[in-house]
Amino acid sequence: MNHPTYRTPCCFLIGLLLCVLGAQIASAANASISGSYEVVEKSDLGSQVKVVVRFHLTNLGQAPVILQGVVLSDFAYPHTRAAHSSAITLPPGTVEEFTQEFVIPRAEFDQWHRGLRPKVILELKTAAGAGMTQAVRLERAAAGKGE
Repeated sequence: MNHPTYRTPCCFLIGLLLCVLGAQIASAANASISGSYEVVEKSDLGSQVKVVVRFHLTNLGQAPVILQGVVLSDFAYPHTRAAHSSAITLPPGTVEEFTQEFVIPRAEFDQWHRGLRPKVILELKTAAGAGMTQAVRLERAAAGKGE
């Protein structure tokens, strides 16, 4: 037996769910970040290198996002998470600079010198509190004093 009275509310709920999911996807898509880096200091630790990296990140989206963490990510090497002391707000259309210290394998650092652009995974939060991550392949900025 067909019950058309139940079909209308069900279709309405499905449509509402799709709208909410679409808004969340659009919000995540609006949080597009690009960036560059420069090594401002390096220290030899044998098979590893301690580097202080200055990041220049630009929020290309239309809403501010809050940067909560940065992870260096490369398929050939384990992820390197840095202790991030405080959250940084990235307003839309602006460049924010900050420095971060990492200890990475020497071979990874050597690849940066040969032209491999480092990739970072940014841990972000929207103004509404939704958490997300975004992978960014960084461009090389003008050479710093550490290189």
